[in-house]
Amino acid sequence: MKKGKVKRAQKRYLSIVFVPHSSNRVKVLRFNSFYLKLTAFFTVLVCVFVFGGLYISRLLGENEVLRKNVSDLYVTAAEQNKLLQIKSEEIETLRNESAAFREIVNDRIEEFTEKFNKLTDEYLKDRSPIASRSGERTETAFASDMRGLKTSLDRLSMLYSRSDLPDADIETAEEKINAFMEVIPTLWPVDGRITDEYGYRKDPFNGKRKFHTGLDIAADTGTPVKAAAGGTVTSVYYTYATGRTVVIDHGNGFVTLYGHCSKTLVEPGQQVKKGEEIAKVGNTGRSTGPHLHLEIQLYGSAIDPMEYLDKK
Repeated sequence: MKKGKVKRAQKRYLSIVFVPHSSNRVKVLRFNSFYLKLTAFFTVLVCVFVFGGLYISRLLGENEVLRKNVSDLYVTAAEQNKLLQIKSEEIETLRNESAAFREIVNDRIEEFTEKFNKLTDEYLKDRSPIASRSGERTETAFASDMRGLKTSLDRLSMLYSRSDLPDADIETAEEKINAFMEVIPTLWPVDGRITDEYGYRKDPFNGKRKFHTGLDIAADTGTPVKAAAGGTVTSVYYTYATGRTVVIDHGNGFVTLYGHCSKTLVEPGQQVKKGEEIAKVGNTGRSTGPHLHLEIQLYGSAIDPMEYLDKK
C-alpha cells in the first residue's frame, strides 16, 4: 500500500540531477510537473502573441503601402482626367479653326475657278485677228495669264485636298484650258539653232532684201519634227520653195506649215496631237542646209512664230 502512494507522489515531480566534477556531492532539483506544464503553456502562449503581433504589424504596414499606392493612383487619374479635358478643348478649338480654314479655302477656290472659266469663255468668244495683231491681247499673253491662274488653282487645290473635303469643281475649267492650249501652236517642233527669224532679211541666194514669212531652225537631217499644236493635216506636198511640206489646220484661224522636210509621216485628213511626230528634218527645196522652216498663219496671214512659241 505504501509503495503505490510513493510512486504516485514521484510522478508529480520532475527531477534534474547535477553531478559536479569538483565535488562528490550530487545536486538534485525537483520541479512540480503541474507548474512546469503551466510554465510551458504560458511560454507557448507568449510566443503565439509575440509572433502574431509581428505578423499583424507586417500586415498593417503592407496595408498602409497599398493605401498610399491607391491614393497615388487616384491623384494620377485625376491629373489624367484634367489633361484629357484640356486636350479635348484644344482639339475642339482646332476643329473649329480647321472648319473655318476649309471654308475660306473653298470660297477662294470657287472664286478662282469662276474667274478662270470667265476669262477662258470671254477669250474664246471674243478673240479675233484684229485684237491679236493690235497687241491688246495675243494668244501668247493669254496663255501666260492662263498658266499663272492655273498655277494658283493647283496650289489652292493642294491645300483644299488636305482639308478632307470634296474637291472644288475645276474639271470644266481645266478641260477648257487644256483644249485651248492643245490648238495653240506653242510647242517648238524641233530643238535647234535659229538661223533666220520672221521679217525682212537678205536672201541667201541672191542677196536681195526679202520678207521671210517664217522661222528657220537648224537641225540635223532626220531629226523628228513635231506638231506645234493639235489639228488636222490639210496637205502634204513638194514645192521648189519649201521642198517636202506638211500643213496642219488647228482651227480658230490657226495654220502651221513645216517645210524642207526629208520625209513626211502623215497623210491629208489625218488628225494629229500636239507633240506628235509628223516629219523628219531635211534639206529639200530651196535650202542652203538641213533645217526646218516653220510658218504660223492666223486667218490666212503669216505671223511671227516667236509670239506663240513657248519661251526658252
